[in-house]
Amino acid sequence: MKAPALLGRLRFDVRGLRPGLGWLRRIRGGAGPRKPLSRPLLGAVALVAVAYAGLGGWLALNADATREAWQASIPSTTVAVAPLPPPPKPEPKVAAPAAPLPTDAAPLPLPGAPAAAVTLVPAPVPGLVEDSRSGPLPRIAQDGRKPWQVYARPFPATDKRPRVAIVMSDLGLSGVTTGNALAKLPPGITLAFLPYAERLDDWVERARTKGHEVMLSVPMEPLNYPRDDPGPNALLTMLGPDRNVERLEWSLGKAVGYVGITSTTGSKFTANPAAMQPVIDALKARGLLLVDARANPKSVAGPLANLAGVPRALGDRIIDRDLSRGAIDDQLRELEELAKTNGAAVGFASPYPTTIERLNLWLTSVADRGIALAPVSAVVNIQK
Repeated sequence: MKAPALLGRLRFDVRGLRPGLGWLRRIRGGAGPRKPLSRPLLGAVALVAVAYAGLGGWLALNADATREAWQASIPSTTVAVAPLPPPPKPEPKVAAPAAPLPTDAAPLPLPGAPAAAVTLVPAPVPGLVEDSRSGPLPRIAQDGRKPWQVYARPFPATDKRPRVAIVMSDLGLSGVTTGNALAKLPPGITLAFLPYAERLDDWVERARTKGHEVMLSVPMEPLNYPRDDPGPNALLTMLGPDRNVERLEWSLGKAVGYVGITSTTGSKFTANPAAMQPVIDALKARGLLLVDARANPKSVAGPLANLAGVPRALGDRIIDRDLSRGAIDDQLRELEELAKTNGAAVGFASPYPTTIERLNLWLTSVADRGIALAPVSAVVNIQK
């Protein structure tokens, strides 16, 4: 402690002593008339004051030496302290790659059904297409390859189970309906698109990218035409062969990558051999297959195709003519029985939400009953 600080604590000047002499007043009788102090008492007070003054003076003169001596008497040591290392730099955080979101490019796998990853050949394949005023038309390659074989969805020839093919027809007119079918139907379902669809090329490409086999649903004359009009460029019995072939090529030129044609409207046209024969000949020349939906039980399309050597399949049931769930389930069971009897069966359907729901439910267990879901190209010429 330095001398000024010590002197501050020992303030005993005349002003500082005044409060401290209160006891003298009390000895003299409190606040009454003051009595003169006795000489012995005054001498004692003076002696105390001189002692305090001497002590204060000594401290003032020797404070630094006293402090140094006091500090020297305290044991001490010097320790070298190494500087602290710099804190480590935090490692940059690397975000884990986000899981791919699901899109409508692939349907969710069905419970109990194997998720077969099948890739179709990208279309168009060089050598299998020719340019025309109607657009790109399919053709047989010089080496003999045919579009219906090249563009088909692969199916193992060693699979000897009875086969059921489902053709979802008349797609493309409604974007919402078509998109829903693409999002929810498994790729083993064959899709048939109308040539009137906007962006038909895009729809066909999306369907084939997902693994769906694709057909064209060609408009043909129904029995109650013209009250029931199938649309422009439909094949009509009143037209000559050249005009109908021209209209057929108009439909064929709207897209690439399909395996053949079908028609759900041609109940009158397909029953007319003279009108149907030029169509069969055109399909044979272009290497395409035909699926006769048998909109008319008297259809000659299948037999004519068989005679001409055109790959053909025959529609056995329209599974959603009645849209009740029970009726659709009954039609699917009948397809299974027909497949067991004839080796294969073909069912036609429309992209109704109820139909898609019942198809997906049916597919969860159909394999357990010994039935194979097949593309339509895998059932041609099999049905008895």
